Amino acid sequence: MVTRVVFALAALIYPGLAQTAAPRTKPAVQNSTVSYAAATVPMVVDITLERQRDGKVESMAAGHVFAPGDIIRLKLTSHYDGYLYVMDQGTSGKFATVFPAMQTGSDNRVQMAKQYLVPADGNGWFEVNGPAGFDVLYFLLSPAALASPVLSSFAAPGPISSLKPRCNDEIFRARGDCTDDSAGPATVPNGQELPAPLAPMAGSASRDITFTKMANGTVGVQGESTAPLLYTFRLAHL
Repeated sequence: MVTRVVFALAALIYPGLAQTAAPRTKPAVQNSTVSYAAATVPMVVDITLERQRDGKVESMAAGHVFAPGDIIRLKLTSHYDGYLYVMDQGTSGKFATVFPAMQTGSDNRVQMAKQYLVPADGNGWFEVNGPAGFDVLYFLLSPAALASPVLSSFAAPGPISSLKPRCNDEIFRARGDCTDDSAGPATVPNGQELPAPLAPMAGSASRDITFTKMANGTVGVQGESTAPLLYTFRLAHL
């Protein structure tokens, strides 16, 4: 489970954060093997996992296993105009909406060539703490606004995974860097039941997603469908 202070996604709110809107700045151009031609790829987002240490921000591998006390965030660069919804299932099984955040209102429209932070409230940082496990972030991209989830559906926890992060021994020995190959972005298998708060919004969403590894640990996410797109990002922590 992750703590309430900043990374406490299962706590549903982040009262300890400053009420500052996420930045909307134009990102630096990144090299990528992904084609962003609007005619063939209507919805594309780049995701970079970052950690703050000693006042510096560093890009991390998507599968990095974080230690208690680590300060992290997800930085998104949109390559389409539409709407983004991000919900988290913490290790307690409870859910939280982390984009848009409660403190920043309901504005979840994303625009081409702009950056957004998850979490969207405050300075956009999580603090890792609690028992080892995986937080599962559900990303839903849509060309049109969707109905908000029913708040009452957040109360009951969903199934809790007993899986714990495991270091990739080869990488760990070579660099001293704990990475779990099952962490990071992943598709949602067809037929897999969705969490109760998400199901009404994403029941008909396409799960046909392609991931492309890019420079500095960034992962490009693209879908060929003009319908809403659904995928997950698993955050691993000790």
